Amino acid sequence: MPMLIIGVILAGLKLAELGPFEKLSWWWIAVPFLLSVFWWEVIEPMFGLDKKKDHEEAEFEKKKRHSKTLGKK
Repeated sequence: MPMLIIGVILAGLKLAELGPFEKLSWWWIAVPFLLSVFWWEVIEPMFGLDKKKDHEEAEFEKKKRHSKTLGKK
């Protein structure tokens, strides 16, 4: 997510033609977006980070349902 924010800021500065960003190549603006795509498509699945978040959320919901069921008895 930080890379996307950096990319949006760089694109905004480039479009506004402020300071040194006026002469900056669009390829440099695209780098943070490309890194974000690389992170989401390669790094997260490789290390299982995407599945880890899903499992944590599912476990939280499971505990919540369990405690709600036991609390009513």
